[in-house]
Amino acid sequence: MEFHQRYYDNITSHSGSKIILNEFIAQKLTDYKKERNFDYSSFQKNFVSGLSPAISRRIITEEMIVNMISASFLYNNVEKFIDEICWRAYWKGWLEHRPNVWDDYLSDLKVLELKNKKFSIYKKVINGKTNLDCFNHWVHDLKTYGYLHNHTRMWFASLWVFYFEIPWQLGAEFFYKNLIDADPASNTLSWRWVAGLQTRGKTYVTSKENIDKFTNNRFDFPPDFHVEKKYIDDKKIYDPVPIQRMELLDENMSTGYLIYEEDLSLFNIKKNLPIIIQSKSYNPYRQEKLPLKISNECLKNTIQKCKTSYSKNITTFTWDKPEIIKNWTLKNNISQIELSSPAVGKYKYMIPQVMKRLNLEYSYVYHDWDLLLWKYSDRGFFKLKKNIKKVISSFWEEPLFRNN
Repeated sequence: MEFHQRYYDNITSHSGSKIILNEFIAQKLTDYKKERNFDYSSFQKNFVSGLSPAISRRIITEEMIVNMISASFLYNNVEKFIDEICWRAYWKGWLEHRPNVWDDYLSDLKVLELKNKKFSIYKKVINGKTNLDCFNHWVHDLKTYGYLHNHTRMWFASLWVFYFEIPWQLGAEFFYKNLIDADPASNTLSWRWVAGLQTRGKTYVTSKENIDKFTNNRFDFPPDFHVEKKYIDDKKIYDPVPIQRMELLDENMSTGYLIYEEDLSLFNIKKNLPIIIQSKSYNPYRQEKLPLKISNECLKNTIQKCKTSYSKNITTFTWDKPEIIKNWTLKNNISQIELSSPAVGKYKYMIPQVMKRLNLEYSYVYHDWDLLLWKYSDRGFFKLKKNIKKVISSFWEEPLFRNN
């Protein structure tokens, strides 16, 4: 899906993301339900918000999006878009209840990197050198723009798993490395869903007819093209476990705030207190240049926002030199560090390990949005779906909400 530079300039800041959101509300939200599955090849033509890179870093939050939409629309008129916003929270909540899914995925990759990446078909696929015009086009878009339409992601994954017959884990890794909105939960669990592992026995098998319909027949297919459902062997069962919350530290102790790339919302920051903020993206899973560039721009803009609106006492750090955090606490007489709770992903285990090694007291804070939605995210989406209207009522403009 093609983007203009203006999009990349806006998506990395809070003010720019609000511009994108306001334009979506004014120009596309009315027709979102009808047009959302069509991929017309560019962001300008497609009826998607394009906000996922900002949401995944919490430059703009889901609750803010819902609140801004509620100022202009009745709930029933935008219910489908609200559902999609909640799907993202659902995926994250589901994985929080089953962190072993992520751990097993990473373990599988270590084996598959040795076993499968030597296959010539894999090399052709990731380089867009296949016999499928559509797939080659999507590989180009993914590498060039860091983004694919959500429906296209499903087609892509279905072809990867059932047509090219490459393990889904390698496809999820390919997406994660290239997507500018890469999110461990949404990405990993969506690939599992396509492969028939997320909802047992329910696979997503695409077809020429489906791709033709929603791309306006833009692509050519081989005469014998056919995608056949196949059984993916995986006997692992993941039962939900309670989500552990950290107890808050003493409010009377001197506090400093740590901000890192997973949550740039600044939702918990009180003004004129010491802040230490990550200045460079942490990249243990070898993401490509464009996602890293976007992350670094987001951090740069958030640092400037902190300096302008929150505190004169700003320190920056990188995770390869965590001792800077320790020195910051000593210099500012900080007794405890407050930071947003890391979700399952690259920070879930790393942050506690760093804090323990540096012998630092710390406490996590949580978004109300997460706490409200995650308690309905331990099973299938329907459990959350039937409670969405109730859950988001606190984020909705009350007069409009009562009219439904």
